[in-house]
Amino acid sequence: MSLAFRDAEDGLLPPMGHPTVLIIDDDVQSRDWLAATLSVEGFDVVTAVNGAEGIAMLLSAHPSLILLDMELGDSQGLSVYRRISTVSSVPVIMVTARHDELDAVLALEAGAADHVIKPPRPRELTARIRAVLRRVGDQPVDVVPAAPDGIYTMGPVSIDVSLREAVVRGSTVELSRKEFELLALLVSEAGNVVTRKQCMERIWRDQTKADSRTLDTHVKRLRKKVELEPAEPRHLVTVRGIGYRFKP
Repeated sequence: MSLAFRDAEDGLLPPMGHPTVLIIDDDVQSRDWLAATLSVEGFDVVTAVNGAEGIAMLLSAHPSLILLDMELGDSQGLSVYRRISTVSSVPVIMVTARHDELDAVLALEAGAADHVIKPPRPRELTARIRAVLRRVGDQPVDVVPAAPDGIYTMGPVSIDVSLREAVVRGSTVELSRKEFELLALLVSEAGNVVTRKQCMERIWRDQTKADSRTLDTHVKRLRKKVELEPAEPRHLVTVRGIGYRFKP
């Protein structure tokens, strides 16, 4: 975690009229270029290399806006965005890969304030940031307390990640390790689409030992344990051609 052109140890907020932009990007060249470009334009800039550091900087630096790389940590940028949105209403501009329309659509549907294509053009980038700040104001956004870490209760399902326990309609259900990880992922992202690619990369990190049919099989098993009518699922819903969504 680093702070561009300011000392992170200060703990001081930037002066009025100099909004703080938090950049979350694991590519050092991209991150440094964005920081230098925005600093020249009069923004105070803080940076983070991953989601955990980004959340920490959000809580300590109180940025007015976040620039978040969609491809952060092997396509986990959208998950990081959703974690941010649970603790703060700070506007987020997603940085998406060129010609990747699906990433842009997913970012905007998830609630991102805007998106720019990597590498962004300096003038367009600063114009988009200022446009978003005009809509929401350039003052730091309050951060709300987060829910208890690792505990998710959505609809009929309650997940305790630390205990690796799943409860459905008041009864504990037995899940395999991969079933639990998949259900926890979908429940933690409740209401949002989790792509098939994200499921495979998060749950089956060794791609040589699994393919997309493995994912389909695990979803089918989970539906038998979660749904009242597995053939007509109400909670573990397929988003055709994209992935899955957990509906509370």
